[in-house]
Amino acid sequence: MLKDCLEIFSEELRRAEKETGDGDRLVLDTYVPADGTYVLVDSYGQVRSYTIKMDKKKRIVEQNPEDREARKKICFYDYHSRLVSMDKPQDPKKVIHSNNYLSFWVKQESLENGKLDEAAIDRYFDVLRNPREKYKKPQDRKMYDYIVKQIGDVDQSKLERNRVWIKENIFQLGKWNVSLSGKNYLKIFFEDDEKIYITEEQRYVMTKIFNKNDYNLEIKNEIWGLPNDNLGLNAKKPYMENKTRKLAVSYLITPEEAALQRKFFDYLMNKANLGETDLYFDTVEKKVIAKKKGEMIQSDFKGYFIQIQKGKEVEIHHQDTIVDYKYYLMKPFRYQNVLGLEDKEERYRDYRNKKELQGVIDEVLFSSWLVRNYFTPEEKLSVEGELKRNLVWSREAIFAWLYKGLEVNMDRILHSVCMNMIKNSVQNGYTTKMGQQFNLMCSLQKYFEGGCDMSERYTEIRKNLKEKINGSGECEIETDEEYFYAVGQLVYYFISLSKSKEKNHSLANPFLVATENEVIRRRLRQYFMKYNYQINFARQRFNRMYAMVDAYILEKKIDQEYLLGGYIGNNLIYESTKEAKEEI
Repeated sequence: MLKDCLEIFSEELRRAEKETGDGDRLVLDTYVPADGTYVLVDSYGQVRSYTIKMDKKKRIVEQNPEDREARKKICFYDYHSRLVSMDKPQDPKKVIHSNNYLSFWVKQESLENGKLDEAAIDRYFDVLRNPREKYKKPQDRKMYDYIVKQIGDVDQSKLERNRVWIKENIFQLGKWNVSLSGKNYLKIFFEDDEKIYITEEQRYVMTKIFNKNDYNLEIKNEIWGLPNDNLGLNAKKPYMENKTRKLAVSYLITPEEAALQRKFFDYLMNKANLGETDLYFDTVEKKVIAKKKGEMIQSDFKGYFIQIQKGKEVEIHHQDTIVDYKYYLMKPFRYQNVLGLEDKEERYRDYRNKKELQGVIDEVLFSSWLVRNYFTPEEKLSVEGELKRNLVWSREAIFAWLYKGLEVNMDRILHSVCMNMIKNSVQNGYTTKMGQQFNLMCSLQKYFEGGCDMSERYTEIRKNLKEKINGSGECEIETDEEYFYAVGQLVYYFISLSKSKEKNHSLANPFLVATENEVIRRRLRQYFMKYNYQINFARQRFNRMYAMVDAYILEKKIDQEYLLGGYIGNNLIYESTKEAKEEI
């Protein structure tokens, strides 16, 4: 899939080349230099300094003073002066972190702790003066000879001029009004033609671009090597080798392909720095769409998806192929007010796209913990208990459904989450939340399974029970659903009679965890014996409901959904006119 994504990225580069004349602008326009002090030295040795800082919360780059042209120049110089990694430095002692004689990077603390001195400066420029001498292994020298044929030798006069400037000024930057904080980077760039920066970068990169030159092969006068991005293979990691093949390395590419792949991972790092960690590669339009966490593509989509995170290097944490994603729902999701609850925020309405539907599920079921934690490692989640358990268990499937169009088993998964979270809300006394969650469960069931309108079904049950407990003739419960709804009503009524200062919904737990009807019937009798001293003999509604429940013979298994519906819904025993309430 990486190769497929690279092909689409190449199309984006070509498009940028056509529009701006420079394909690298696709990467440079989103490039974020590291926090620190940046110094530009012109051809006369004069200095301009800037500070750059990334606001990690707002994902905004702050620069002082504000100078767009200087910022653009700094980004270009900085991008082309980076090391492939700290394991592949120009300075053997890793004090200086740049890759060519036109730039000089050092941690500001190295100016104070003695790590940077004239010997270190000479060590760095001596390596750059004759790069081939650094490469002792034949494979490394072969890579250097490969690139030097294309770009020529080092400009020794410029190198020595820059060496002298650094020695004379690096410890006296105060005279140029350069302010140092003592931390982050100090990066000095000698202004020059951009082509020279690119040339000197290639001199370094092409010798380091592969994971290890020992793995390189030469086939028909062309060098092939193991790429360095998101891949580690060395003597300490023999398990990374493919032992079933004659060639143990996973795959080989040319230096040109490796350069493209490096540019691609640079692009991914830029996106990660900006918080755009969800990337979609459109195989129809041949373009890359970058989104922040929780943002969705608001159109149909076919292609590839990768989810990235910033670490020591950019890390691909998740990848998948998306066959036929639809942003708009095939049919509207109707969030029904099954229990007839108060609706000040107007939640109960039609939702027509996945972003709106995700918002309801996130808020009602997961208390807004879902969207921002689709890929958060379990050990880093700051939520605990039932919410964490259900979040970890279901988030991958919910993401696949909402972001990739994979709907398999979503009805079962969401029903289980709804039931678990309703019970959790009951146990914790979240009265408003449990009603919203119950309504959502019924609405999702209707959305996935179709069939009768759940709101009408519960209205019918309530109407039938209301007529029976307010009537005067013989009556009986007719269905299992009606039976469990009545049980829920009785459980709530009994708990409401408690004289405890704090009436907790946890008193309903024995009914919510019951797996046999005999347990429910026995518990109802126990509650009746406990609270019957408060129940007036003439309370018709209670008497008729309890009698019907006690007489009913269950036909199927326990249905906790209807029991919860009866428990959460407005209690029919209390529902009456003022005179009737006084009677009760």
